[in-house]
Amino acid sequence: MPRKPIPPSEPLPTALQERLETFKKYTVEHAMLIRKDDELTQRIWEPGGFAFLLLSGPTGVGKSELLRVITHRMQTRAQGLTPGDRLPLPVILVETPAPFTYREWYERVLRALDEPFIEEVTYREVGTALNGKKTTSGRGRASTKMLDEAPELRWPVEKALAKRRVLALFFDEAQHLMADGETEDLKRCWDWLKSLSNTTGVLFVLAGPYPLLKFRRVSSQAARRSTDVHFPRYQLNNPEDSTAFQGALLALLKQACQAVSGREAKKTELQLLMDHWPLFYRGCLGCVGVLKDWLIRTASAALRKGDAKLTLERVREQELVEASLADMAADIVSGEQQVALTGGDRSQLNSLLHMESEAAPPETSVGETKPTRARRTSTRPGTRKPKRDPVRDAVEGNSSQT
Repeated sequence: MPRKPIPPSEPLPTALQERLETFKKYTVEHAMLIRKDDELTQRIWEPGGFAFLLLSGPTGVGKSELLRVITHRMQTRAQGLTPGDRLPLPVILVETPAPFTYREWYERVLRALDEPFIEEVTYREVGTALNGKKTTSGRGRASTKMLDEAPELRWPVEKALAKRRVLALFFDEAQHLMADGETEDLKRCWDWLKSLSNTTGVLFVLAGPYPLLKFRRVSSQAARRSTDVHFPRYQLNNPEDSTAFQGALLALLKQACQAVSGREAKKTELQLLMDHWPLFYRGCLGCVGVLKDWLIRTASAALRKGDAKLTLERVREQELVEASLADMAADIVSGEQQVALTGGDRSQLNSLLHMESEAAPPETSVGETKPTRARRTSTRPGTRKPKRDPVRDAVEGNSSQT
């Protein structure tokens, strides 16, 4: 039975809002999420010499959800406690502030670790240059230190990370570290991260869209100490991806239908929606995070309109506009091409190593590789070898002449 519509000026009734919140908190365990969960968790337990991990992928693919899932699981894992110690936190999740400042980032880390910190520390600053750097500091000595480095907070952060036995620190929205993307800004940020990693031994996981991959080109040291985990979208031309996407769509539709109607959806209702799964793929570009946000908007609109069930008409009303989808698709394809180029061609490396090809040289037998030793003789060069000359023919010739 249809409900009475709720005007936009009024909030949803508590019962309806709770159903919607339940849907928002739901995490669909689809194939790609499980695969990347396993890959990232393995890196956390054993970094293998890497200090940084770049988790890149399209916007809305599920990177933030992946970080939240791993953080919750590892923080709630039962661990033995030494009397007097605080609960270990193997992983903490911090959203990178924008615009990025060291001070605000340190404060967010301390909050995530549930550690006290000093809100305000007063420094005697004589002047500030136009580029945002201190011109004089303390007793008037010249300084080029950035104003937001907050050295008084770095030591508490290092101490807290060690005390809580942190293995990995997740930077969500890590593209904010890049500022304008200038090489000097990236190098400065890299040097700070490298120093912090050296003193803490924590694996830093930087999660963000494809421009984050610029960090690899800062220096050869950055390339050596960092590794990548690519979180791709589902590809329509891949049969396995197509099947996995439909499974994720079905799971989300069940939750969305229950949020709207307050009951478990019937198979016929779900089938009517699943018959149009290519429409859902097109509207989310194969990204499950975008799909979930789309269905949340749809469920909220259906609750306000008083719909008795989720309909395809309501779904189409909440689809992103064509221009937005086109811009997102262009960025995604460009990023995927960048990932493909960095992982495919090895000719440049072979050239630098003076390797013509990666093929192994043909095997040679022991006899072929063993040098041939010349036989020694007892005579000098040019001297005939002693032997008896044939005389029979010569004697017969002389007798015929006579």
